[in-house]
Amino acid sequence: MDHDESWNPDEEMSNESTEDDYEDEPSLESPSDQNVPDKVIVGLTQLMALFTICCSCYRESKGPIVYQKGTYLKIKQVCTQCDYQSVWQNQDILHRNMPVFNLLLSGAIHFSGCMISQTIRMLKLFGIQCISINTYFRHQRLYTIPTIIKAWQNQQTEIITELKTMDGGLILSGDCRSDSPGHSAKYGSYTLIEDRINKVLDLQLVQSSEVPSSNWCEIEGLKRSVHFLKSQDLQLSAIITDRNRQVAKWVRQELCPEGTSHFFDIWHIGKSVQKALDTVSKEKGCEDLKLWSPAIVNHLYWTAASTPNGDPNIMEAKWRSMVNHIQDIHEHSNPAFPHCAHPPLEGEAREKEWLEPGSTAAIKLEAVTTKALVKDIKRTPWRPSTPSSSALLQSTPASLMLECTADC
Repeated sequence: MDHDESWNPDEEMSNESTEDDYEDEPSLESPSDQNVPDKVIVGLTQLMALFTICCSCYRESKGPIVYQKGTYLKIKQVCTQCDYQSVWQNQDILHRNMPVFNLLLSGAIHFSGCMISQTIRMLKLFGIQCISINTYFRHQRLYTIPTIIKAWQNQQTEIITELKTMDGGLILSGDCRSDSPGHSAKYGSYTLIEDRINKVLDLQLVQSSEVPSSNWCEIEGLKRSVHFLKSQDLQLSAIITDRNRQVAKWVRQELCPEGTSHFFDIWHIGKSVQKALDTVSKEKGCEDLKLWSPAIVNHLYWTAASTPNGDPNIMEAKWRSMVNHIQDIHEHSNPAFPHCAHPPLEGEAREKEWLEPGSTAAIKLEAVTTKALVKDIKRTPWRPSTPSSSALLQSTPASLMLECTADC
């Protein structure tokens, strides 16, 4: 696969455009702030009625539309009785005679994460004059993407300056998002969040052609982020990632010798536990595990949250006690956690039936929850962290975000 060079974030921002991009039209003086919430929807019939009477002699006049481009509209009113003429336009003009609302519409679509094709289709169905898809992508390439990059660079500089004034090393949470599921992704976006301030610290975009395969986008994105942070003289105290074995090996070899602690994000572990329990509960004799599944995942979070010092032995003992608890055994042989922390469960406190000791369900549960999971649970932080936000996922799905970046 050839490297996609349609857009390179390292290139100098450009405001160049072709001579055919905008036609020569008279421009009026523009106010300082164009993006003010003073826009309304007006029907064309009602608008044209305003130009049927001359403002000078109050006789009938003509006011045809002489120019229209996207959201831009220009009307020239001419009175044949008194030779009065006036030119009216529905918006101001920017440099190179570009209508300001055309650019604002492109920015609103891009910044909100909406699909351009669906947005244009909706506006046309409503009967609103709007820009073309080609105009949107031209604005994206020349204006909105450089604006986003500049704003991000300024914010990143402020965050780094703030972190340098704080005591202790960085506590990072990192994860990768791909533009498509499976093993055929073209782009991977790796994000690092600083947990103490809960802000995105760095973001790296990796193309699959730059690495052996799309599975390597995550480790390559992490390497680039760590290299950038070290170039800013920032020290890494701890990093929280998913259970990717490539990442775990690289962190163990490169970062742990420097004093960086590596933890696994508990959300990813909980997702794996939930998936394994859903599979086992479909087997004969294991149907009761489906009722216990939410409580088991909840116990996983409690195991980490109730151990603020992160003692791995206590966390292991708490997690293993769950298998006994579900079998109505509340005293445990491990001295690190000798008995359950809850009070006696009687009457209404019991919401589910206990599993029979030695039953098929109990044996399957122990195999699922203790086989290779304990080692990873011992490396979970007491505070769950994941480098994403609901607002980001809602407004910019991974496929949309990376698709727009690739098409620019």
